[in-house]
Amino acid sequence: MTSLEELRFALDVHMEVQIKINGVEWYIGSDDKGNSIISKDNGDFEHQFKSNDDPDEILDYVIDGKKIRDQWREIKIVAM
Repeated sequence: MTSLEELRFALDVHMEVQIKINGVEWYIGSDDKGNSIISKDNGDFEHQFKSNDDPDEILDYVIDGKKIRDQWREIKIVAM
C-alpha cells in the first residue's frame, strides 16, 4: 500500500481487506448480513461498525492503542 488514501478508497468501495498489524491478521469487510465488520484472527474477535458507508469509522478503530489510520505505514496487506 502506498498511502492512507489508497486504504481509505479500498474501504470506501467496500473491498474486502486482510491486513497484518503487529503479527496479528485482521479482516475488514462485511458479515453475511452486509454489515461492515473487522475480525481478528479468522473470527477470534469481531466488531460491527455502526455505519456501512463510513471508511473513517474503520480507520479510527483502535488496535493496540492506536487508530488504524495512525499506523498505516506499519500495516502489511495480506489480501485485497
